[in-house]
Amino acid sequence: MAQSMDSPQPLKRKGYSQAIQESELQQPQDLREYIPVPGLTGERGERGLKGDPGEKGETGPQGPKGDTGKAGPQGLRGEPGKGAEGYDSASGQYPGWAYYKNNSDRPTSLGPERGDDGWVSINFNPNLALSVQDYIPKGLTSLWLSDIGMFNFKGLKLGAKVDIRYDFTITTNSNYTDLWFRTFNEKYDNSPTSYVANLKYQYSYDISVLQTVYIDNHRIKSYGLKPQARTDLESSILLKGIYLSIC
Repeated sequence: MAQSMDSPQPLKRKGYSQAIQESELQQPQDLREYIPVPGLTGERGERGLKGDPGEKGETGPQGPKGDTGKAGPQGLRGEPGKGAEGYDSASGQYPGWAYYKNNSDRPTSLGPERGDDGWVSINFNPNLALSVQDYIPKGLTSLWLSDIGMFNFKGLKLGAKVDIRYDFTITTNSNYTDLWFRTFNEKYDNSPTSYVANLKYQYSYDISVLQTVYIDNHRIKSYGLKPQARTDLESSILLKGIYLSIC
């Protein structure tokens, strides 16, 4: 017959001090009452005498110096080095850079009815005293020709790469003016063209535009390139400076 039993209760975690107390209570009474008493410490004996040090052995004489070994055979001669002509690159172009600062603060007017279908060549006449040409690539004199307002790439080798950074201020006469920029020559088909921005407000904006030109044929070397800008509304642009990096 089934018996009625109490439901088991979940075990509760004991505290550390409670576990110690319960452990002491479970020990036999005679063990809990027995307290061992240590005996008296005896007297310390006298320290023994220190032993005599051992005798030091004598150092033997230094041996004679051996003969110098024979020199090994001479290695094979390496291949002759390359000549110093040109730079060791795919195009053979020496690297370098230059900076040209504009000598004029007269802006160039832009607008859809100006220039060639809105494309206008930008006035730029560098101040050579404030420009930097100390690091121009070897074999070149100048990368800009002020008399015709164009870049001079005649001294560059085919395969060279030219990174050009234009720093300019553009002043818009209307809100939401679109701006394009290009490095151009009508006789060269691969001129880079960039859509720069939609200028939301009537304001003067300082902007930098980076374009890359590849000297991929003799046409670009012979005719050079020039910076041009275009806007869909009347504006004006002042080209403050140009950086060129060549490799």
